[in-house]
Amino acid sequence: MNQKINDIGKDYFKEQKNQIRISFDDLLSKVKLLLSKSKELKNENNLLKENIKNLNLKISELKLHHTKINTELINKDKEISELKSLVLSSANNKMPLKDKEEAKSRIKELISRIDNHLEQHESGEKY
Repeated sequence: MNQKINDIGKDYFKEQKNQIRISFDDLLSKVKLLLSKSKELKNENNLLKENIKNLNLKISELKLHHTKINTELINKDKEISELKSLVLSSANNKMPLKDKEEAKSRIKELISRIDNHLEQHESGEKY
């Protein structure tokens, strides 16, 4: 009878040992899967960081370009104002007709260029 109890105990112990081994194998598989997913996420994060860096660089370039265009527009506006003043003051000072026509022509040209820049900017075209 003792032998039978010992055999039952040994079988039970082997069964429990086997269950623990299966549980450990299952746990090891899950840990490997989690490590693999973690590596994938790190790679994806690195790619996203790189993309953000590139987008920030592009934004900076666009801001510089926008500032440059605004500066050009301001300079052209200033030139138009100066030419208008010249034309208006020349009406009293008898400016030669040729100079008046050149000033008027230059004003029209600058206004046209400003309008073109603004239209391109509004339509989202690249410069």
